[in-house]
Amino acid sequence: MQVAYQPERERSMSPVPSVAARSKSRELLSDSVRRRLLGSILDGTLVAGERLHDEQLVAWLGVSRTPIRTALERLAEIGLIEMEPNRFTRVAVPSLAGLVQALEVHAALTVSAVEGVVSRLDDAAVVEFRRRLAPVVELGREHGPACWQPDDLASVDRVLCFFSQRAGNPLLLDLLHEVRVRLAFCFVNTPVPVDRSLVTGFAVEILRGVERRDESAVVRAVVSHLGAAAVAGAPGGAGLVDAKGVGPDG
Repeated sequence: MQVAYQPERERSMSPVPSVAARSKSRELLSDSVRRRLLGSILDGTLVAGERLHDEQLVAWLGVSRTPIRTALERLAEIGLIEMEPNRFTRVAVPSLAGLVQALEVHAALTVSAVEGVVSRLDDAAVVEFRRRLAPVVELGREHGPACWQPDDLASVDRVLCFFSQRAGNPLLLDLLHEVRVRLAFCFVNTPVPVDRSLVTGFAVEILRGVERRDESAVVRAVVSHLGAAAVAGAPGGAGLVDAKGVGPDG
């Protein structure tokens, strides 16, 4: 039996939104705050080690304390913020050891993306991979000492994202995003010299593996140039980054 519309009752109902709607609104606000804080950390507006005070953040961001604390807690989960209850909240200070750990996790996740993807690549995908790899090849050909810059890191990132974007695993993409944010933070605050010969080696090895649809070769290229081997500080260490001249704590 169809129930007739009752406008009088509709008008008498409270306009207060549901608990779910209010929760969603707070979540979206904390996401916005997190993005603003993250951008400010990565562009140097908020520097490593800087103390963060609730009242100043409220005034700066124009929102209440609750979404700010939620955003800070989420950034703390990926190592960009340090929080000690009743003591301090501050931007983390990255270390070389933390950079190596993030690279190791990134390598492991990228290997997971490579498996099952490379063997299925068609000719058009290989052409796309070569296009993405071209800036990395050029980076290896440049001369003179230099530290990793955001544009250089983005070039390598686009190459590695080629695999994860084709893996079709949303959870993997989420995990990689968090690790990439952590890596960006470490590189922004830790001057890491570029070893151009190793960049060239990476480009040659990974392209050869992709062209041959050889997953094991691509995996070797990723593992050889990321992770613990990526920082040439330990005996035998070699990879995309060379930490010569960087102290043990960055």
